[in-house]
Amino acid sequence: MTDLTARRRTWLALSASVATLALAQPALAQDAPPADDPDFMLEEIVVTAEKREQALNDVPVAVSAYTSQQRDVVGITGIQDFVNFTPGMNYSGTDRVSLRGAGRNTFYVGNDPGVASYTDGFYSASSSELFKSPLFIERTEILRGPQGTLYGRNAIGGAMNQVSRRPAQEFGGEVRVAVGNYERTKVEGVVSIPLADNLRVKLGGSQDWQRRGFIDNIGGANEGAAFKRTYFEAQLEAELGDRTEVFVRYNRSNWDDSMGVGDRLSNQVTPYDTTRMFQPIGGLVTNAQYGVTTPNPGVADPYVQNTNRDGYGALRGNHVLIANVTYDLGWADLKWIGGFQQYNYQTGGDYDATNRTSAIFLPVAPTVPIFTDYTTDFNEHKRYYSNEINLTSKTDGPLSWIVGLYQYHEQYRQRIHLAAPQQAQLAAPCFFIGAPLFCAPAPANPERNFVDGNAYLESDAFAVFGQATYEFNDQFALTTGLRYSLDQKTGTESQRLVLFSPAGPFGPALGGAFAFDVSTDLNPAVPGVQNSRTLDNEWDAVTGVINLDWTPDPDTLVYGKYSRGYKSGGFLLGTLAPQPEADKETVNAYELGLKKTFFRRLQLNGSAFFNDYKDLQLNLQQLNAAGTASANNFVNVDAEAYGLELEAMWQVSPALQLSASYGYLHTEITEGCCFYDPADPSALLPSARPSGGTAVTNNVLLVFQDLKGSKLYQSPENKFAFNANYTLDFAAGSLILSGTYTWTDSTIYQPFDNPAFEAEAYGTADFRALWNDGEDRYSVIAFVKNAFEEEAFTSTGSTNPTAVFASPNPGLTVGSTTYLRQTGVAITRGLVQPRTFGVELQYRF
Repeated sequence: MTDLTARRRTWLALSASVATLALAQPALAQDAPPADDPDFMLEEIVVTAEKREQALNDVPVAVSAYTSQQRDVVGITGIQDFVNFTPGMNYSGTDRVSLRGAGRNTFYVGNDPGVASYTDGFYSASSSELFKSPLFIERTEILRGPQGTLYGRNAIGGAMNQVSRRPAQEFGGEVRVAVGNYERTKVEGVVSIPLADNLRVKLGGSQDWQRRGFIDNIGGANEGAAFKRTYFEAQLEAELGDRTEVFVRYNRSNWDDSMGVGDRLSNQVTPYDTTRMFQPIGGLVTNAQYGVTTPNPGVADPYVQNTNRDGYGALRGNHVLIANVTYDLGWADLKWIGGFQQYNYQTGGDYDATNRTSAIFLPVAPTVPIFTDYTTDFNEHKRYYSNEINLTSKTDGPLSWIVGLYQYHEQYRQRIHLAAPQQAQLAAPCFFIGAPLFCAPAPANPERNFVDGNAYLESDAFAVFGQATYEFNDQFALTTGLRYSLDQKTGTESQRLVLFSPAGPFGPALGGAFAFDVSTDLNPAVPGVQNSRTLDNEWDAVTGVINLDWTPDPDTLVYGKYSRGYKSGGFLLGTLAPQPEADKETVNAYELGLKKTFFRRLQLNGSAFFNDYKDLQLNLQQLNAAGTASANNFVNVDAEAYGLELEAMWQVSPALQLSASYGYLHTEITEGCCFYDPADPSALLPSARPSGGTAVTNNVLLVFQDLKGSKLYQSPENKFAFNANYTLDFAAGSLILSGTYTWTDSTIYQPFDNPAFEAEAYGTADFRALWNDGEDRYSVIAFVKNAFEEEAFTSTGSTNPTAVFASPNPGLTVGSTTYLRQTGVAITRGLVQPRTFGVELQYRF
């Protein structure tokens, strides 16, 4: 039996397991409660997954929906909680979301997400909107699988919709105050003010301030993973006559964090590399940890670090303006959705992971003071706007449809610095010109950067789309849709690299006297160093969907679907990568789904899918063209993913409700070669797949590998979540007791079969108690998250694991040549948040 046949049989077996759920209703019939008993009815959730209001269980899309009330009961307070409960969803240490294996594994400019994020219909390229509390969000919808027709832009893995809580018709509001451990306080409030019968406004704001960090710092700098975040919003909603509805929302947010980008925390969890003076792969300065005598505290306790430079993460000028205007034509609704967003995000701090600030002296140059107090700074500015006009049918006949036009424009600027502020030689670098002078003056470097990468991108996107559903009868309906997308991008990039170390390739005498500009020269025929370039390209695609629905009874929906998804090609700007451009990414996706309600008290949703990816985009750390530093190549590979997703909610009794989700996800690269593994560059691991030859850099043998058979990044094979909540009713009010357990399988974060890139499986438990008074005026919530203090890793952090070469070195002999032998791996891990607990008071007026 071939691998392809085996995969098809596996997918058919998963599909069959979904289909059999549709036949299960008779088995529960003898236990059915009275059909009109309201205490056993699950609340119907209305979603806009197909850009029109529909009951969740009437939509032939694999969608998870979370209401604000559900989030309060279960304790879904941040993006990681959404990830825990949503099958097929993952979130990385660099603020990247993936669904069913599709996402984005780079933070460099010029490429796009694989999961689209929308807030009130406006496409947002920032994850900051996903951090809003339930006070501001009515509903969050997570659509799994390609949404190439109605959403199109970067929705190859799926889409996330945030729907705001709108102004109320009457005057009123709510105030929430919370206190917790780690000296955390949170204050938020909203007020709705009716100005006329047809005009309402709503104002709201919050401040979430955690003064103590999750990571203790014994080195003198601030604690890691503390934060202070403020938010303000203003809404206006109006009816202009009988036919026109207007909604406008403005919001602004600011962050002052020592938390990593995307609500992440991370730390180096392996011993310091103390024996080698200079890193042979991509080294530019002396190894920061050489000669350090204090052990890395992160080995014994990953929630402790020893650094001297304050960490920071500042979100500034994050302004969002969104407008929706709907005009009722009688036979259709004409709608305009417009939006604008801009922000500046800057993060950085200590780059060497130690607290050493004084000079050291290397054995090869005992009179040259070397400062290994290194810093990092990442600074990005982004602004974008979009417009969509769609026309949605309103007639009662068998045909319903939507057509639309879409436009998007983006400007994106990014700068990445690595610096040694105390190393004076870096301020006045030179070009190496050989004997007898050796040094020709290069442009000044006043910030003493050894890496200075800059990127700028302008991109435009245009689309036209249409989707129609025809109901043949009460049981069968056919949906078809098409979208044409055009993406245009122009980007510029530059990178300056300055090398200074007596232990480096220029030797002790020259390397200790001069800092050399070793930037990649893209055109040696032109005088000087040409270390900048412009990239320009465009991509287009036709995507679509065809879906057949079967509704054998009002409580059952079975659907079979084919959809084609697309993600624009793009660039990897800022590192002068040898391979800076990747082609567009496409997927052919097949899905069989079931949504089944038993007696209005038990809901089972299931989907089995198979995704065939062509030219899936990967960012892989390799060497730059000059071989002087690491660079990130942007490549395409082919891959596949198949799986099974199940969600259930059961109103066991008027007091007890159970909910659960499970996701099985198999991913595999089917074609992709040939790259070296930065954590196993000589392919020494038994799991390595050498293919495509070798190269040598600074006496390290680089053995290229075939990626075929490797898993896709951010794709745990199994995920499970369970919640039980029980309501006790009293004369004065009600008490809800809620408990949650979530478990995530081991997850790979680079496409090599190497445990260095793997975050092991882990599970966490949360508990909540909610008191609601009888008049629904106030609530009190006591909570604990990660109740049993599970210490686990969520990702490989923002820095990939890299090989360590101890000195003296045992050597790696291949034929008659001896190379350096890898002796370890330096690993930074993203961490699960430790146990947190607190109390929240909610008051409504």
